[in-house]
Amino acid sequence: MRTLIVVAIGIALGIALLWLLRRQRNAPMTGLLAFAGLWLLACGYNLSVGVSHGYSVAEEIPFLLVNFLVPVAVVWALRNRIGKAQG
Repeated sequence: MRTLIVVAIGIALGIALLWLLRRQRNAPMTGLLAFAGLWLLACGYNLSVGVSHGYSVAEEIPFLLVNFLVPVAVVWALRNRIGKAQG
């Protein structure tokens, strides 16, 4: 359940960042890169919390990958769609 919540938060934050940067030139690429970097830091923190609660890094890596890759893939797909719509 926690993974679903983290993924949903990531998607919402990525969409919000793209929306905030929508009027700037090259905003889709800037938004994607900014989101990916910040989201990687957040997922790394989430991994460290799991490790501090007794899970091994090997147990946490699959969750890190899902928590990071799914929201970034969704924001990447939206970025491509926005880029094609703009022209």
